[in-house]
Amino acid sequence: MKLGKIHLFLFFILFAMQSRSEILFYGTNSNDLYCLLKANHISFTSFSSIDQLMKHVGKGDAVIITSPDYPHKTIQIQPVYYEKFQQLKIKVYMEYPEEIPNYPIDSTLHRGLLERGVVSSGFFGDELPPMSIFSVNDCHIRMTHNVKDTLLCYAKVAGFDHAEYGLTNTTVYPLLFRDQHILIAASCLSNFSTSRFAPQKSLEIIWSKILNWITDKSLPINYWVQDPMPMYGKEEALPQNAMAQSIQRAYNWYYASNLLLDPSWEDEWIKYQGDGTNPFGPPITGDKEIGDGSHGILEGHASRIYYDGTQQYRYWMRADVQAESAMALAAGGQYLQQYDSVSANLLQYLYKTSNLRNGPRNDPSSPSYGLIGWAVTHPYVFYGDDNARTLLGTIGATAFLHNQEWNLKIVEGILSNFRVSGKHGFQGERLAEGDLVEKGLAAYRDAEVIHLSAHFESWLWASYLWLYQQTHYAPLLEKAKASIATMMHNYPHNWRCVQGIQIERARMILPLAWLVRIEDTEEHRAWLDRIISDILTYQVSSGGIRESFEVNVHIDLGKTVSNDQYGVYEAPLIFNEGDPVTCSLYTSNFAIFGLNEAYHATHNPRYRVARDKLADYLMRIQVKSDRHKDLSGAWFRGFDYNRWDYWGSNADAGWGVWSTLSGWSQPWILLSLIMIDEENNFWDYTHRQLDVKKEMSRSLWITGD
Repeated sequence: MKLGKIHLFLFFILFAMQSRSEILFYGTNSNDLYCLLKANHISFTSFSSIDQLMKHVGKGDAVIITSPDYPHKTIQIQPVYYEKFQQLKIKVYMEYPEEIPNYPIDSTLHRGLLERGVVSSGFFGDELPPMSIFSVNDCHIRMTHNVKDTLLCYAKVAGFDHAEYGLTNTTVYPLLFRDQHILIAASCLSNFSTSRFAPQKSLEIIWSKILNWITDKSLPINYWVQDPMPMYGKEEALPQNAMAQSIQRAYNWYYASNLLLDPSWEDEWIKYQGDGTNPFGPPITGDKEIGDGSHGILEGHASRIYYDGTQQYRYWMRADVQAESAMALAAGGQYLQQYDSVSANLLQYLYKTSNLRNGPRNDPSSPSYGLIGWAVTHPYVFYGDDNARTLLGTIGATAFLHNQEWNLKIVEGILSNFRVSGKHGFQGERLAEGDLVEKGLAAYRDAEVIHLSAHFESWLWASYLWLYQQTHYAPLLEKAKASIATMMHNYPHNWRCVQGIQIERARMILPLAWLVRIEDTEEHRAWLDRIISDILTYQVSSGGIRESFEVNVHIDLGKTVSNDQYGVYEAPLIFNEGDPVTCSLYTSNFAIFGLNEAYHATHNPRYRVARDKLADYLMRIQVKSDRHKDLSGAWFRGFDYNRWDYWGSNADAGWGVWSTLSGWSQPWILLSLIMIDEENNFWDYTHRQLDVKKEMSRSLWITGD
């Protein structure tokens, strides 16, 4: 009996030894995978060196070897360790190795820019099928040869969430591959949270499958760290003061963003801005002095994310950004009951200090007098749209500052744009100072140009209507009415759409709403209602407005035509019609502002409901970040409302999914939320605050009257 008990005891010990299964982890306790395992209460043993780990490894164990010094140093794994893994049939995940037996690796390190991760096998199941796309930001990788069992690869591919052209016409790097019992990542995948890989749901699937494979267990991952993230969940109940909080955060972002230029780092700005064709540079760290606006404000964050989660900046000084930021800060300052001197300083920089309204643009004998240069690198280039937003931003800033110092600049700017618009009220895509001098003003005044682009033209008409309401100068109304009529008679099939139809509709709401203000006719209301009804066809249940190509509409910059063209040109966030994404750079920002003006012009309750739904959506998707203070409170350009994550086709060469804009996006959303919260509108408020009749009489010479 005693002998039997001993045998039974030894059997259980032997069984336990044979069936033990432990996760052995090499890496730092700050590693994202380490934190994920901890947060989900997955048991593992951590080691400070690979040699120590190898002393404890046994049959049945699962091994994880991360890259603590990525991207500066690869992992050194002795060949004998590979042999031991294979002999004992130990399942391993390892990353960023210096060398791998039987797999030659190029010595040249490739640092990714436009490439994305692509699923290249069925390893991840139906949830993440082959050709699914995810981002691997700032991936450092070398080409690995002789790979047969590739699970994930890294390549420049076109598409929204699927590699639409497969892996053709692009260089393909094996990213994760299998060698018997070993999963080898050619780069670092375990920094998924720090490096902000996206979308989150795809990364959850990837890591669940990897962990399940190496452990032969189903390990539940119920907790996932995401930063940055949307301010609120899709179904989350909003706090009672959600709008006030959103306004506060959006206002604070201007100071946390590090975009306000200070003279102490002006040389750095000049260096990275260059000639303006490629104004990208490293992150502006929080240790730099924050400017007071007297030296201007930079454009925003670019969409490139580095391996440490920081973002590239756009070191560009644009005119529209100065005025729009001034407006946002003035409106925010008044709302929060604190005077903001930065706003006034930005206007001083725009109109006095910089070259944007100086030189020929401030010479009454020059045909470009009164026009506002595109950027300090291109003061001789004029976009009507940029001039319009600059002028409307100046109107808003002046009104909220209760300071009419810039009234003359406002009037001159509107009239100068008016006189270079053709017979039918269109300017065309852009003007250049040299052409104005060469051809003369008469050539532009008498031009037969009809440019059916709401994006480029329509807010100039809005500015004409605004000035008409102040002065009753009839040609302003006549030209605006004629232009708007031409647009609506050609809607939608003859419209020129830059990246999609929603961009154009969003921009058209404002001039139509203000036309109703001046001439409240059945036709004008019908035009406004048609545009709003059509854009609201695409308003989803969460409140966002889906981007769309729509059929039988000319799109200048539609879907990318091949893998090698991805990221070369400006491009939309969608690839195929129906992709569930909204845009805060071109659509949502202008739509919410226009809808508020339309509601107050007509008192149509349907417009109010749509406006409030969009406001709710924008409050929810506002960026929340504890790690990146320069992003918290901003709005990224792209958002996937199905995944509830910042995602889209990142093909745009300048302003991708994760870009922020101190002009364009932030000001019009911030201002709209303030107006909505106060049940106010731009038209009524600015006309109450400003009186430009005197400045008009001084400036009529510009038009020849």
